Amino acid sequence: MAQFLWRLDGAIEQLHRDGWQQGFTLHLLFQSLSTIIVRRDDQTRHYLALEGCPMCRPDGCDRMCHRMLFAQLIRTTLSGVVLTPAVRLPSRATETRQVLAVPQRNDAQLLDATFLAQWTEGRLVSTWSRLRATPQPITVGVRLAVSADGPDLVRALRTLGWRALPLASLLSRRAQQADVPPPAAVGARASETLFAAFRDPQHLVPSQLLATEEV
Repeated sequence: MAQFLWRLDGAIEQLHRDGWQQGFTLHLLFQSLSTIIVRRDDQTRHYLALEGCPMCRPDGCDRMCHRMLFAQLIRTTLSGVVLTPAVRLPSRATETRQVLAVPQRNDAQLLDATFLAQWTEGRLVSTWSRLRATPQPITVGVRLAVSADGPDLVRALRTLGWRALPLASLLSRRAQQADVPPPAAVGARASETLFAAFRDPQHLVPSQLLATEEV
């Protein structure tokens, strides 16, 4: 299935937290989800990448597939957030350090815009698997590419409880050249705390879009 991109724009006017978290969990029962954070030119942008059905187009779909249901969830529970279709999100030549990583410790922290801000430029793709009724209900892996400045990438990941996968990273460099960033092709069990942080909308949308009112 093809991956489609949305950029998160606008501003949250009202946050329906319970509805958001219930719908978010329901989506993950049927489909994985990739979030993408990009830092370029002193700006940070947030994107969503979801699998489309055979009827999907970048600007919509002819039927109510899981991708479009997720868009409806955002519109109804994160009121004011605008989903803008994005056709391309290519890598930059300045993003010279690349790695795939998975959580290593139970206290691993969510990798977010604050983490990416340690570098002048970068792109962080976080892929969460479908929820499963198994001892390992959900897994997560990331593909990270950053500029040459800033701290050592592997050490920065280790500080937050993540483990870099050097061989897998070497094999995945071709994926960095895709117009639409593919999902991270690695994953390890996410703790309940890590998953709870991911479900919080403050980690999904830019900080300037956070709601001041909840209903």
